[in-house]
Amino acid sequence: MAYDAATGTVVLFGGRAGGFTAFNDTWTWDGRTWTKRAPAASPSPRKGAVMAYDAATGTVVLFGGLNKAGGRAFNDTFTWDGTTWTKQATATGPSARWGGAMAYDAATGTVVLFGGVNPGAGFVDDDTWTWG
Repeated sequence: MAYDAATGTVVLFGGRAGGFTAFNDTWTWDGRTWTKRAPAASPSPRKGAVMAYDAATGTVVLFGGLNKAGGRAFNDTFTWDGTTWTKQATATGPSARWGGAMAYDAATGTVVLFGGVNPGAGFVDDDTWTWG
């Protein structure tokens, strides 16, 4: 989940239940109420995706995740504009992973991703990537 400064809400995407069921629902929290959103497009079901607000673009950035327990990791990037998710085309990018950490760096105007786990490759990533 990430705070969306453009809308003043916290955005929650996906997750899992019982270890094997992954979700692709989007929820927002306005400080009082959770609202289930119905975007025109969404990432596929996943858990462990990393998210951060990109102040330079006014969108929330989501990267990666895992489709189920012990399953396949993703290496895709989506942005949330407060209404819908948009898959971003990238020429290069991080390897598939879930977990890790993502935050906005105001000094450089970029979103920074560090680390994560790639279960298919059997290792923990300890690399750093920037978006923006």
